[in-house]
Amino acid sequence: MSAQLRTLALALAVLGIVPACSSSSSETGEDKKAVSKDGGTGTDSESSGGSSSGSDDEKSSGGSSGGGGAKTTVSTEDDTDPVGDDLVLLFSPMYSAYDGVHDFKLPAIVQGVQGAKWSANPADMVDLQPDSTTGGIMITTRKAGTVTIIARAGALSGSSELHITDATPEDWELGEMRYNNEIPFPEINIPDGGFPDGGFGDGGIPDGGFGDGGPGFDLPDDLSCRNCHSSLATALDVEHTPQQTAGYSDEDLISIFTQGMKPEGAGFHTPFPESVYTMFHTWEATEAEKKGLVIYLRSLTPKTQGALDFAGLRDQFGGQ
Repeated sequence: MSAQLRTLALALAVLGIVPACSSSSSETGEDKKAVSKDGGTGTDSESSGGSSSGSDDEKSSGGSSGGGGAKTTVSTEDDTDPVGDDLVLLFSPMYSAYDGVHDFKLPAIVQGVQGAKWSANPADMVDLQPDSTTGGIMITTRKAGTVTIIARAGALSGSSELHITDATPEDWELGEMRYNNEIPFPEINIPDGGFPDGGFGDGGIPDGGFGDGGPGFDLPDDLSCRNCHSSLATALDVEHTPQQTAGYSDEDLISIFTQGMKPEGAGFHTPFPESVYTMFHTWEATEAEKKGLVIYLRSLTPKTQGALDFAGLRDQFGGQ
C-alpha cells in the first residue's frame, strides 16, 4: 500500500467523506447476535467508585440502575465454589497488565444482568469495586498472572479469565513516549476542485492516488497516536481505553495498530469501512515500543464511548 493511498484514506475520513469516529454508532442485530460465552473483544467506562457497606468481605454499590433495584456486591475472599456457564461476562476473556507502579483498571459487566455478586480466584490478584456507571464492577490489577473473575446472580453463575501481563515501568514509559510523541498530523492539501461529493463511487480511489492533484503529503509512519485518540486529539476522536479494548489480547492490539487488522469475529465497530481502516492504520514501532504501547493502552483510565463500549457487544440497559 503506497504512502499516498494510505494518506488519502485518512484524509477522506478527516474531511468527513467517511463519517468521523466521534459519532457513536448504534448496535445492530448482527452485533447482538455475536455475543456468546466466549466472545469478548474490548471495553472501557469511567468508574464511579461506588459506596461501601455490609461486611468486610462484601461491598455494595449503594445504589441501583435498571434490574429492579438490584445492587452489585463484591467479595474479597477466594471464590472456590463451582461456577456454571449461565452468565456471559464482558469481556471474556479479559486482558490487562501490572507493572507495580501505574494503575491498570478495566470494567466488567454481566450481559443483560445487573446486581450480580462478583468475586475472584485467587482474590489477592485484583481489587474489585462496584461501578454504578456500568452496573458491573471496576477491576484493578494487583499481580501479574491469570485470575478467574466470577459473577453470580441467584442460582446462575459465570466466569471469565483475566490475563494480566507482567510489565515494568520502563515498558510503560517507552509506550507513553511513542504514543505521545510530537509528530503531528499534517495539514491536508485538498486537490484542485476538492473531493467528489459522497466519495468516489463504484470506481473507488484511482490506482496510484491522484498524482500531482492528490493530497500532496506523506503521512508519517510514526505519527503520534494522540492525533486521533485521547482528549488532545486534533484529527479524530476515538476512545481505545480498556472499556473498549480489554477483550483484545496483547497480540491482537499489536496487530490492530501495526496492520489495521482486528481478530476474526471481532467486527468493525468504528464508522470506518474495513477497507479504509486497513489502508492507514498501519503504524511503525520497534518491538520494544509495541510492548510498551500495549502496556500504556492498558493503563488508560476507562472512559465511555457509548455503543462502542465493550466492543459493541453490550446489550441495551442502564449505563449505556
